[in-house]
Amino acid sequence: MIAQEGRLPSFFLGLAVIVLHIFLGLVVWPLWGIVVAFAWLYRDPVRKIPAMPLGLVSPVDGKVVELENKYDPFLKRESLCISIQMHWYGVFSLRAVTEGKIMQHWLHQPDDPQTSHLQHVIWLQTDELDDVVVALHAGGRFNRMHCYANAGERIGQGKRCGFIPFGTRIDVYLPKQARSPLSVGDTVTGGTDIIGEFVH
Repeated sequence: MIAQEGRLPSFFLGLAVIVLHIFLGLVVWPLWGIVVAFAWLYRDPVRKIPAMPLGLVSPVDGKVVELENKYDPFLKRESLCISIQMHWYGVFSLRAVTEGKIMQHWLHQPDDPQTSHLQHVIWLQTDELDDVVVALHAGGRFNRMHCYANAGERIGQGKRCGFIPFGTRIDVYLPKQARSPLSVGDTVTGGTDIIGEFVH
């Protein structure tokens, strides 16, 4: 259950410890703790996606640090914004909040004051034309984010679509009329916990 980003490093790290163990014996046993810790940090457990057609699942594991009506600078609309701070020790996978089509990506634009604090932004649209924007803040602990979903691609709800090592802050912009059962301080699990619901 190791994330694809951690499989090769885990393999070589484990191989190195095995070689050292062969030549140095039991003295290298503490190094196995490093191998286990590395594999644990890069874990990617299977998540059970809830059967809720209008529901939106959390894109990451973390804590809700903000929930308020806010202007969406990307789609130029009023929205319900849910901000989630990832834990540095949590699962680092990024998941799709809903089923739909990737309409557009925005990358870091340091000259734009409205987006200079963001590194990657994803616009997702459902078949019912509900729009969701997921904005990943720059300045993560290692500042290396990966998103594997391309513009024009359809994606399933809760599907793994990226990786954020050691976490960052995520802003999810929902339609203004969307409802959320969350409160600031709640802990959410990516791909499993409902963070909001479309209202038609």
